[in-house]
Formats: sequence, structure tokens, C-alpha cells
Amino acid sequence: MMNSLMRRKQSGFTLIELAIVLVIIGVLVGSFLGTLGSRIDTTRRAEAQEDLENIKSALLGYAFSSGGPYLPCPCTADCDADADNPAVQPGQENRTGGACTAGAAVGYLPWGTLGLKPADSWNTLYRYWVDPDFSDSSAGNEFDLTDVGNGQVRTRNPDGTSTPLVASNVVAVVFTNGKNTYGGLSVDGVVRPAIPAGNVDEIDNTDANSEFVSRTPTEIGASTPGGEFDDIVFWISDYEIKARMVEAELLP
Repeated sequence: MMNSLMRRKQSGFTLIELAIVLVIIGVLVGSFLGTLGSRIDTTRRAEAQEDLENIKSALLGYAFSSGGPYLPCPCTADCDADADNPAVQPGQENRTGGACTAGAAVGYLPWGTLGLKPADSWNTLYRYWVDPDFSDSSAGNEFDLTDVGNGQVRTRNPDGTSTPLVASNVVAVVFTNGKNTYGGLSVDGVVRPAIPAGNVDEIDNTDANSEFVSRTPTEIGASTPGGEFDDIVFWISDYEIKARMVEAELLP
């Protein structure tokens, strides 16, 4: 009888043992979730970068086939996939006559015009800027070998002390607002959170000028020179587009 009681007592777990097991399980689950989250973020960034490569190719293809040649204007109205006006096809470039409509040099990628998917890996529309001189389709005003892009892309040194030039003579820029989605517009038309005042480099990418920033991404909430940053920026220089056009015998 005594041996039977001892066996039953020894076969159970004490509260301390259960607590230790639960702690170990919690650590393992937390580690797994952290690794999974990191892998998801990495995969999404890779997908966005692949999208941007395809977008760049589509923009060059548009210039090749536009006859002028010229690049598309940004989309500035009915850009989301859930456009309010059913009579308007969403995601179209905003062009009046031969030029981009006033104030439409910067906006969203005209994904409907280009036949591309509307949004990035975080369901946010891609942003797009184009040099007006390279988007003019007016007869005689299309770009040629004498036109020079006026866009610039800058970055920061590792210590954050300066913003050296990465690229000049830029004619078009496409970028994603990244995981934080600050300053973006969702695929169904929901305005994303505003960019915090301290994120000056991300603000530079969404203002209406022709200067942009491309730099190493930081963690959400990180305090770094230039602020938190997770935009992914691609661009086309006038050298690149002219070389492609000359190769294709579309420019003399």
C-alpha cells in the first residue's frame, strides 16, 4: 500500500516543475514567433523589391511604346482599386492634353495605365514622381538626347551627419512606404497614418519636390538621424532611359 502511494506521488508534477515547463514553452513560442515575424518582413521586402523592378521595366516599356517617347504621368485621382466613381477606370495617369495635369508630377503609380497590380506587400499604393520634361507627349516636346532629368536621390552616411548624393539626372522615382505605411494610401482607399515629424527622410519622399532619400531601413520606433525609415526607393536616370532608347533605335 505504501509503495503504491509513493508511486502515485512520484508520477505527478509539482507546481514548480509545471511553472518551469510553462516558462520554457513560452520562451520557445516567443522565439518562434519572433523568427517568423522577421521572415515575413524579409519576404515582404523582397516581394516589394521584385515589384519595383517590374515597375521599372514597365515604365521603360511604356516609353518604348509611347512613340514620343515619353513616360506616364502619376495617378492623382481614383488611384485605389476601390475607386468611388464607377464610371472611371481606377489607377489611370492624370494627363491633360500632352502634359501631366497641373500638380500631377507627383502622386501614385498609374498601375491601371501600366497594367500592373495596384499595391505593395503591405497593401499600400506605390508612390511615383516623374520629371515633367520626360512625361510631355505634346508633338515636338517629347524628350530627346538633350533633355536632362532634374530629380535627385540622396542618402545618409552611417553616422547620419550628411546626405550625400546617390543619383542625379533622375527622371522618375517609384517607392513603397514600407511596413510602417506612413504617408500612404491603402489599396481600398484608406489613408494611412501620417508620417511622424521626426521621420524627415520619409517626409522628403512624400513632399512635392524632386529630391528623394534612399537609405538602410531601420526598426519601427528606432531613433536615428533622419528618423525611422523603411521606404524602398527605385529610380530611372536620364542616362539609363536614353541608353535604352538609343539601343532600341528609338532615339538618334
